[in-house]
Order: sequence, then C-alpha cells, then structure tokens
Amino acid sequence: MNVDFSRAHDCFFGPPSESIDVAKFIEEAATIPSLTAEDVLEHPGWQVLSDDERAAVEEECLGGITELKTTVENTWDNPILSARLSVKHDDAIFDALQQADGSTIKGRKRKRPTVADDNRDTPELQALQEQLDSTPLKCWGFGKESTLFMRTSKNSDFNALHSVKKTGHGSLAEHAQHGSDKRGTSDAVLTLTVYNRIPWVQSYLVRMSQHSVLASQTLGDFIRSIPCDSSEMPEEQVDTVGGISGYHYDTGPRAEEGCLLLIEGIVYGDSRLGADYAERLQAHIARLPEDKRPAIEKSFTSLSQTPFNSLKLRLNQPYWMLHWGNCEHFIVVDQIRIPHSSDEQSGYPLILHLTPTLSELCKACCKVPAVISVVGDIRLGESPCLLCTPCWHTMGPAKDEGVMVAPLIRRKRIWEDEADSYIDTNTDRH
Repeated sequence: MNVDFSRAHDCFFGPPSESIDVAKFIEEAATIPSLTAEDVLEHPGWQVLSDDERAAVEEECLGGITELKTTVENTWDNPILSARLSVKHDDAIFDALQQADGSTIKGRKRKRPTVADDNRDTPELQALQEQLDSTPLKCWGFGKESTLFMRTSKNSDFNALHSVKKTGHGSLAEHAQHGSDKRGTSDAVLTLTVYNRIPWVQSYLVRMSQHSVLASQTLGDFIRSIPCDSSEMPEEQVDTVGGISGYHYDTGPRAEEGCLLLIEGIVYGDSRLGADYAERLQAHIARLPEDKRPAIEKSFTSLSQTPFNSLKLRLNQPYWMLHWGNCEHFIVVDQIRIPHSSDEQSGYPLILHLTPTLSELCKACCKVPAVISVVGDIRLGESPCLLCTPCWHTMGPAKDEGVMVAPLIRRKRIWEDEADSYIDTNTDRH
C-alpha cells in the first residue's frame, strides 16, 4: 500500500453516530434487566424448540470452545508447526499483493518469501496441512481486495505502557458485577483517543494516547491526564531587554497556559480572567468574513466545571482541543458503556495506550538519543545541532559568543509513578 494512502486511511473517522446524551444513557441503562439462566429457559424462543433441538443446543453450550482452544494452543506451542503457519501466512499475503500490484513498474518484482519444500514435510506437518485443507471455513483467504487493508506496523500500533497507568483519583462507587442482578448504573466509562498532527504532514493525524474516564469526571480531569510534549518544554530565561538568555527546567509542574475544547459547536474554556481561550476564539471568529464564520457558542461552565454526564457526544467524531498557545489535539470518543466488574476501581482517568516516543539521535556519535540543541556553534556542521551529553562534554566549552544550548524535551513526567506529581491541582488559575 502507498505510504501516503496508508496514513490518510488512518485519519478517516466515522461515520459519526447519532448524538448520545450521556446522562440519559446512564438512566436508560438502569432499566435494562440482567438476564439469568432461568429467564432464558422461559423465553418463547426456547419453548418452541423440540426436545432434540434443545439437547443439541445444550450439548453445544456444554462443549464450549475447549477443544478448539486446545488444538490452537498445541499448534502454536510447537515451533515446527507455528513456523509453517507463519510461512504459509506470508506466502498468502505475497500472492494477494502480487494480484493487486498490477501497476508495478515493469521489471520490478516483489521479493518472494522463502517457502519450505512440501515434498520434504514431516508426517507432523503433512497432518497439519491435511487438517487445514479439510476445514470447511474458506472466508479467511486473502483476495485482491484485502490488500486495501494491509499495511506494515507503524509506531502508533505499539504501546509504550506495560500496564494501565492511573493518573487521577476518580473511582467507581458502583460497578457492574458479572452474573449478578446489581448493575453499575450511577456512572459510565468513556474511552477516548487523542490524535496529533504529523509535524511533516499537517493534514494527517496519528494516534498518541488512549484514555478511560468516568462520566462523573470533568473535562478538566481528562485534559490534565493527556501526556503532551508542550507541558515538558523548558522554561525560557529572559534578560533585561527581553531576549532569551538560556533555558532551565522547572522543578515543579508547570501551570497550564490556557486551554479550550470544542464539542458539538460549544467551546469550553478555563475561565481565566482576560486570558480565556474560549473568549479569544470568539473574538477571532468575529473578525472573519460573515459567510465563513462557524456557528460556535461559549459554554457557561468551564472545563473543570463540566462533567461528561452533562454532555451530548457522538462516537467517531473528532473534537478539537487547543492549549499551550498553539498545541492542537483531536479527541475521538470510541466507547460509552456501563462499568464492568473487570474494570479498574480507582485511579481514573486511566491511560490505556501511549505511542512510543521517537527520539532524534546525536548528530556526532549517531548512537544515543540527543538531549541538547546547540545553536550558533561554528565548530558544528549545522545549527541547530542535536547532541548527547558525552559528545558535548568532549567538545569542550564554546569559545564563540552567542552560542546557546537549549535542553530538549525530557518527557519525564509521563513516566512518573505518583499521579499527584503529574496532575495540576486546579486549572482555573487567574
């Protein structure tokens, strides 16, 4: 698949769902009865079945998927059988790509993966192949059309977290208990994904993180849980004439410098006196031509005063977020559901997925990530030049005036274990 087409395909959202009133969803979920085995036996559909049909259904339910599960596990635990399945899979994908690659430049062919000789297969491999050939399920083949959905894995497909990260203090007072009549109807769990613009292709988006938040929590609670490079920027040291003389990292969490979130034509700000981003957005829209002004209204409540259960949201609809001056994010609601017994009971909002960070390598050694950016040093081949600490110490201090050393983003607070050190106590700072 073409690289540009692959990235564009991942930026498509939707189609969006109908508007969902979160509070009404929670209220209606409380009226849904929790079915038991006795309720199923009294269902009219079960009553009309004959004794033989009931016996067949009961036998199938008792059997479950134990036999199928055992067969799959035994096959993948065997390195010889699992290797053969991997080779067959690669061979099937190669054939599908060859069928769809009709516009390939003449003389340029794909490299075919190495396939084992079927004539030298062991009896174990032959038995596996006969079992696969005898399977009546034939819908898993890779046809020409399936290549539209094939691509190699990207950085955003991997998760940098080994476990769910707790970033707040939200907890489930009541939660769904599987197999019981009690349902967690006082709250709901929302799954939201954060997308960023790709720096070198501004029209494309990439997934950066995925979160789980309670409907009783506010928009501010969710926003403060988003790991963002803008919150890790080093502080500028300004001299008496207003120039930048250097940089330093603040020891404590930085205060948010304004934020807004646009949801269904309503913009939510942080209610800062004289610096509310929602008011600034309205002022900017007012200067646009009348035929190009979007219909946007300012909410009466701020981000920290607006819980999710007071909103109407649409699934698969990107919502625009702006903070730290010009840092943009796009928030997509993936799920709105009632709690389950397997859900985390505390620590909401949760970070479910975090895309690994791609760090620039040192321009001198090209072995380790760079930690500083050197500007205006004539000894280096470029300006700014990214270097690691050992290489910079090896070069010694700069002799030219005007050389500036700026520290790069450390992304330290993203990996802190203490949730309190990552969350600001209040967004409505005046």
